[in-house]
Amino acid sequence: MIIWDGVQRGYIPGETLRIPDTLKLHTGTADVDPVTFEVIRYSLMNTNLEHGQTIQRLAVSPVTMITRDFQPSIITESGDLVFLGPYLQYFSNAQALTIKWILENRAENPGIEPGDMFLSNDPYVGTPHQPDTIVAAPVFVGDELFCWAANVLHHADVGGTVMGSFCVDATDIFADPPAFPPFKLVSRGQVRRDLEEMFLRQSRVPTNVHMDLRAAISANRMAVGRIAALVDRYGADAVKAVMNRVLDAGERMVAQRLSKIPDGRWSHRLYAEAAHTGDNGLYTYQITVRKQGEHLYVDNAGTDPQTGSINVTYAGFSGAFLAALTASLTTDLAGAYGGVYRRVHFQPVPGTLSCADFPAAVSPSGIYTMETLISLSGAVIGKMLACAEPEVAELAIGPAHPVFYGLICGGVHSTGQPFVATNADNMIGSLAASPAGDGVDFGGHFWIPEGTASNIEELELLWPMLFLYRRALKAGADGAGRFRGGRGFVEAGIPWTVPSIAAAVYVDESFPKAVGPFGGNPGSAGHFRLKHGTDVIARLAAGEMPQDFDAIDGAETVVEAKGPMLMIGADAVWEWTGANAPGFGDPLIRDPAQVELDIATGALSVDTAERVYGVVPGDSATQTLRLRAERLAARLAGAIPPADTPATVPANVPLRVLAGELAVMERDGRPEAFVTVTGRAVLALASGNFKDGCAVLERPLHTVAPEFATREGRAGYLMRYREYLCPVTGLRVDSEIIKGGDETLHDLALSGPSG
Repeated sequence: MIIWDGVQRGYIPGETLRIPDTLKLHTGTADVDPVTFEVIRYSLMNTNLEHGQTIQRLAVSPVTMITRDFQPSIITESGDLVFLGPYLQYFSNAQALTIKWILENRAENPGIEPGDMFLSNDPYVGTPHQPDTIVAAPVFVGDELFCWAANVLHHADVGGTVMGSFCVDATDIFADPPAFPPFKLVSRGQVRRDLEEMFLRQSRVPTNVHMDLRAAISANRMAVGRIAALVDRYGADAVKAVMNRVLDAGERMVAQRLSKIPDGRWSHRLYAEAAHTGDNGLYTYQITVRKQGEHLYVDNAGTDPQTGSINVTYAGFSGAFLAALTASLTTDLAGAYGGVYRRVHFQPVPGTLSCADFPAAVSPSGIYTMETLISLSGAVIGKMLACAEPEVAELAIGPAHPVFYGLICGGVHSTGQPFVATNADNMIGSLAASPAGDGVDFGGHFWIPEGTASNIEELELLWPMLFLYRRALKAGADGAGRFRGGRGFVEAGIPWTVPSIAAAVYVDESFPKAVGPFGGNPGSAGHFRLKHGTDVIARLAAGEMPQDFDAIDGAETVVEAKGPMLMIGADAVWEWTGANAPGFGDPLIRDPAQVELDIATGALSVDTAERVYGVVPGDSATQTLRLRAERLAARLAGAIPPADTPATVPANVPLRVLAGELAVMERDGRPEAFVTVTGRAVLALASGNFKDGCAVLERPLHTVAPEFATREGRAGYLMRYREYLCPVTGLRVDSEIIKGGDETLHDLALSGPSG
């Protein structure tokens, strides 16, 4: 029997919580008129927003103040989410899980009383990784537990072998930062200094962590006070009735939208490179969603066994999926997502990279595995929504960045004060293309809508660094598509006023991870570059600000995907990139006018327009049509045709376009077969694999375009790009980035007319 207890493996609460009878829960209700309902509902929502604003005002860490790497929530007495804020979205599930665990495991000893607060950073209970620390405060009405106010925020350093607590060198949790199961930090309104000091003792920057922890406590107190005042004014039963109706309304909405999606099954897989420092392996993550009636069933079968430091527990897996689902399907609920969660049922495989058992290391998940799972979830949800009725299909968004590109440095200021610099400028972000159009340049991330990046001047004030440039990445093959992905950025800097700093965590990928949906190109691979013995200081003294990393003299260091700590001396310079987001649909059918516009705005070069999009700028459409026809013919000439010559659907037979070049032919209002849009080639029955009817073009990924090149010996050199083409036209229907020898993924199957 598998026991999801939060000790040996992640915590999954049962349908009924085991709460001792000694803890009285408020479960009352009342009839509430529509006006009062709206007043209470908005009062709760505004309380939660004020909770977040209080954290932001009181905290000292730029990760909290600027990046908004935190989340406040209001949660029912039994641990169901009522409201969360517009901050880091996957934290909501973390709080709900942790509170349910507290109810089952702390109600008798040490007890849950008015004025208490519990702290936890245990990933096996509920947090994604140890720096994400939960502080949860019960709200009592008389002697009954009425609800909870809680927050999670990312602390600058909570211990472990690597400054910043992203321990990429960890092979198990014993080399990770300490993981504290929930303990009572505040007892009847008083902070327990012994336990607070125990928590702070783990940190390299205890003063900063202390201030942020007190911000979390103070913000909870504010929220508890606001909820208590609301109860005093309208009565506990009325406020609880509104909470429950908010949950019920969210459930009704998601059920109604799910009813507009045919029953079926959708899968997607992504790959990571390097499980820890010194490793060069390749690892698979997979998610499958099965839709039946008005419910979703989610599993991670196909994911590799846990290893190294690239794991998450159940809390991370479920939180990532729910963040992507609500961002796609129910954003208009404004954070009232608890009812949505009722319709999602997780069926995880334990002991895997995305649902690890103790003692797997998880601390780097905040920049690696969580983003991988959010991107993976967004991709599989996008496939599902493509099959929905139009009003639901249009809600689809593209996959997120599969890594949080960034740089964590540390050292000592010239004053002797230690610092840990978590550069989260990748909050600049970029949003992927979707069926509706291009992605958003520098558009942030859908899973942290209020997140922002720092101004360069703010970072230079905080840390001993001087930045040489921060500018947009060019649009290229990375992110190309019928609709192109949003553009990211590149940034370079040097140490300033100190002899050196240490780069503890950085990202240098050897291949892109996120594939563009329905034939779109992959996004960028993120890179980190470092040169020693440079001429930058001399050039600055001469009045020149270097703007081209390749033109800077110096010896470039060979960097690995998850390498060791790198020392950066006063004569060194670093450069790192965010990423262009994935495209959507075949680049060879992008509107030439949009290509011309990208050239005119400086986003795209003339040479790249022709190389990537088959567009001859400034010339007649005839040359572009001819060039594109040649490219399509060359694709088919190099591809393996399907086993059987495809049948084609007559022009007078209507098709329902799903996305890109993929459509379905219907019978009696239900999907019967997959068909290509332009070529009208029948690919497979709706319950079969449409890829079986495609022509298949496969080649090493590093040969597809210069943007995807990497050196021999790196993991990405072995990755392959498999394109599924319409056997009539050569247009891309879909594509995959795969390890050599991987079988074709059967990633889309619909229930046909016979059920």
